[in-house]
Amino acid sequence: MDIKQIREIIEKGENQEVEFKESFHSSQDISKILCSLANTLGGILLLGVNDSGEIIGVKDNLDKVQQQISASNQSISPVPLLSIEVHKIEGKDIVAVIVQRSSDTLYHTFQGAIHVRVGSTTRRLEGTTHLEYLRNRQILSFDESYDTSATLDDLDSTKIQAYLKRRSQENYLDTHSIKDFLLSSKLASDSGKFKIKNAALLLFAKDVMKFHSQAELKLVQFAGVEAVEIIAHKLVQDDLVSSIEQALSFVRSHINKKITLKQVGRREEEYEYPMDVVREAIVNAVAHRDYFSKDAIQIYVFEDRIEITNPGSLPHGLPKELFGTISVQRNTITYRFLRDWEYVEGLGTGIPRMKNKMRKSGLSDPEFIFTESFFRIILFNKKGKRRAIEEEHDLNERQKKALKYLHKHKSMKAQTYAELNSVSHATAVSEINELVEFGYFKKVGAFRGAYYVLKK
Repeated sequence: MDIKQIREIIEKGENQEVEFKESFHSSQDISKILCSLANTLGGILLLGVNDSGEIIGVKDNLDKVQQQISASNQSISPVPLLSIEVHKIEGKDIVAVIVQRSSDTLYHTFQGAIHVRVGSTTRRLEGTTHLEYLRNRQILSFDESYDTSATLDDLDSTKIQAYLKRRSQENYLDTHSIKDFLLSSKLASDSGKFKIKNAALLLFAKDVMKFHSQAELKLVQFAGVEAVEIIAHKLVQDDLVSSIEQALSFVRSHINKKITLKQVGRREEEYEYPMDVVREAIVNAVAHRDYFSKDAIQIYVFEDRIEITNPGSLPHGLPKELFGTISVQRNTITYRFLRDWEYVEGLGTGIPRMKNKMRKSGLSDPEFIFTESFFRIILFNKKGKRRAIEEEHDLNERQKKALKYLHKHKSMKAQTYAELNSVSHATAVSEINELVEFGYFKKVGAFRGAYYVLKK
């Protein structure tokens, strides 16, 4: 780091990655600052600069100051990586302490507490913020954590046997115990005391709700396009695999389908959504949700769309711009078992595949909504696609009425448009031309014999 870079840092002032101190006045304060920088984004501590960005210079012996900084750093566990540089600016000594950011799976503590940078201040994490920090960095994992109240009697051997059969190991329990299975699958530990992990309970418990009431799915079909009038609903409270299958069954039963007879005794069902896409969306919700949250997964079926909402935003380490291109798991154990069941692949190809299948079915791409507390995917059917296009082009009510008319009738003339909407012939022609330009209508013929059909 050269003098020009330090001047630029001073000019910008203190921020999440920069802290100014006039001198080394307190080893505890310095330890907290170094700890917080390492736990956040890394950064620089400048000694010899006051809070206003004025260069004061370090007055103490520089060798002693560097020793004090090293001692303060050594009091942090584990010790952060840093380098110390001394520069002379305007004839005054500046000490720059450059702190490296810790890895995602590591955190530093000073006197047993985690400190982080919030803006330009150093904060000690306590209570829920402490837990949230560990969860976001995937240091504290729900499915890796233990439930000390659970015993082997709480697990369903039939569910375990079904999994083993899927893995072509149906004879495993003839020579091994359920305890052996849990230990070999890293679903439990036996170091001093036998403990069962949350993942085992989510996958194989006789009564999942006894341990994890949040692991439920709320399934609802609404009339129309708003969440007002309920037509059907179901609350699923079961293991993850059974929950996925029950959710799929509910969706199939409450969306439109067309039955085609291919040959004698054989029929083919075609749903208004590609069921592979629906399946992938439901599996993703179950696999990637935040199980620390007490909220349930919600699957809402509307006239024009399906909305699947799960607690928790994107996993830590997956920026929005890379969503759909790489695979990052929040719940690594449950994800592994769902992969064994062939529900997921773990290759990061799921989202592109979903988009491709929706397009092949003549539907819009799935819509994704991210917030700090939930993730939502919306699948539109053809009604939803039409509504989305209408909103995109800002069609007026007369044009929307004409679209509905042509969905019921084969063709329309400009005069019909004018009579339907009580407007002049000139207005009708102008608004129809917009519909042609936007790709809704296709003009057939010319002059007085011209008429319009839906453009396919």
